[in-house]
Amino acid sequence: MIQNLIAGFANVFRPFTFLMMSFGTLVGVVIGALPGLSGSTGIILMLPLIYKLDSDVALVMLCGLFCGSMYGGSISAILLNTPGTPSATATLLDGYPMNKKGNAGRALGISAVSSFIGGLISAICLALLAPQLAKVALSFTSPDFFALSIFGLSIMASTDKNVVKGLIAGFAGLLISTVGVDGVAGLDRFTFGNYKLMRGFQLLPVLIGVFALSEVFLIVQKGGEREGAQRDQYVGRVFPKSDDLKALLGSAVIGGLIGVFIGIIPGTGGAISCFLAYQVAKKLSKHPDDFGSGIPEGIAAPEASNNGTTGGALIPMLCLGVPGDTVTSVMLGALTLIGVKPGPQLFVNPDGVKIVYAILAGMIVIQFVMLIVGLAMAKVSPFVLRVPQTVLMPIIAVLCVVGAYSNSNNLFDVLIAIIFGIVGFFMKKFHYPGAPLVLGIVLGPIAEENLNRALIVSKNDWTTFLTHPISCTFLVISIIIIIYSIIKNIHDSRKEQAL
Repeated sequence: MIQNLIAGFANVFRPFTFLMMSFGTLVGVVIGALPGLSGSTGIILMLPLIYKLDSDVALVMLCGLFCGSMYGGSISAILLNTPGTPSATATLLDGYPMNKKGNAGRALGISAVSSFIGGLISAICLALLAPQLAKVALSFTSPDFFALSIFGLSIMASTDKNVVKGLIAGFAGLLISTVGVDGVAGLDRFTFGNYKLMRGFQLLPVLIGVFALSEVFLIVQKGGEREGAQRDQYVGRVFPKSDDLKALLGSAVIGGLIGVFIGIIPGTGGAISCFLAYQVAKKLSKHPDDFGSGIPEGIAAPEASNNGTTGGALIPMLCLGVPGDTVTSVMLGALTLIGVKPGPQLFVNPDGVKIVYAILAGMIVIQFVMLIVGLAMAKVSPFVLRVPQTVLMPIIAVLCVVGAYSNSNNLFDVLIAIIFGIVGFFMKKFHYPGAPLVLGIVLGPIAEENLNRALIVSKNDWTTFLTHPISCTFLVISIIIIIYSIIKNIHDSRKEQAL
């Protein structure tokens, strides 16, 4: 293994390979920062290019794009309160408040360093533990996946100050996810005769509407000025100071480990791990009440976690041919197009070994490249706040429309984005969180499919979710989290009334 890994590093540091890897990372950061675009979109845009490259070079470049897009999502989350990718949704909870305090550069620097730590942890786990961790993911059964979905929603809802509103939003997301063709019976549900709804609501237009267009609508409603805009903001030092490094280190390590664990479970990804890491960091913190006000730990945990999922998500894809998340699903298709078949055989034949260890070595090197690119972008990107809102908001709106249309080259997706933009606008007006709604749409199909599968196998025996140790554990923890959060909110409300 050591010899193969050394050969992988030698391959990565070839001038052309290193150049394409760096190019992919830079493109990933830019695409991730643009609201509505994601790593999967970037990979699709890169497909015409990778046809001309060797397999190992193409895959290292795609991995750079994957990792770069994970960090890039935090840029718009911190600067515009609009996550560039679903994985950056939790970052805005503390990133945007820190920006409003005049510390945009500091927030982006903390995000870059935390992304580096989480990505490096995932890369090391990918290089050392890929076959073993893949076996753990393979042991998950249908009841376990269903319980994991419920666990993800409970975590999401409990991050909001009003747990009830968070649960309502998550439940609404689950209901929305039922639109389309029933995967079991094959019947249309809630399509109202519109064949375009047979595929359901696609995540990308919904994400664009709920987070990006709703922000544009809010700014227009306020007369063209976004809350917290600071045109003359001084960026100052970007690399975190020693106090910030000490504060973020623990949360970043915890977030990175959580990201690796969630990433190796097929069908999950950064959207789940970022909120889980945020909540765990909050529970373990000595000052949990400060979360949401703009503290380093609140940025470090989700950013390290969503970058931790990159290496984790590659484990089942490389070892089993099962994509870990949306981006690796697109990457799996890209591999097929260039003639690479992921799976156990990839670790056996000589050509496959060369590709695998180029990826393993490349994932480690990419983290250092991403840190440099991220810090450079952090120094430049806050200047977007100096752009007049009358110029910036139309640009964002156009990018949102283009991003929605690029989902499937369909104007119907643009209409969906606008509709959910209006929905998101009213949700923000009445203080309903958008993140549980989006995660409900993401987890709905996963929960439904595995619920049906588990009940079919168990002959409609609902106790199957309690007899499986993993699913029972997830469900019990979910109930505890919800009850604890409701009781805490009631206690906090009474405390505020007493004051």
